[in-house]
Amino acid sequence: MARADYAFCQHILNTGQGGYAVLRQILRRRYALSTPENMPDESYDRGTHRTVFLSFLNFLKGTLSGQTAIHIDATWCTQAQSLQGFGDFSFPKRVIREVDLERELPQLLESIGYTGWPVALAGVQTDILFEIARIYDSEIQSAAQAAYQRDYMMLGFKS
Repeated sequence: MARADYAFCQHILNTGQGGYAVLRQILRRRYALSTPENMPDESYDRGTHRTVFLSFLNFLKGTLSGQTAIHIDATWCTQAQSLQGFGDFSFPKRVIREVDLERELPQLLESIGYTGWPVALAGVQTDILFEIARIYDSEIQSAAQAAYQRDYMMLGFKS
């Protein structure tokens, strides 16, 4: 959910630097993403954000399952695809789940001789206008699970 939200806000909603202008127009035409021409826009409210994000998740479902001609961007690919991509170069020796990061990162750092723990773990700002929690509901969750089904199955994500 957080990956999709970040990609959506940074590359689809964003009409400035870092926004994917061409893809945004394709999504507006083919997938009925009703985003304003320029963001931020006063007419873009929480309900609109929820509706457009849901449409984006439905687009992701098709794209991530290979049903569209649009390339799979690294910002919204599945984590399983990211790990598989790393494996083409070198297999990861360890994968740390986000929920285990505070416990396992000090162990990993200690194993390589780093003793400067604690290191502050900074959060990532993922939303431009609305926190994902403000639009989250069972329909958004179902759409995210459908889009990222492989991650939910292979990496054990839960609702």
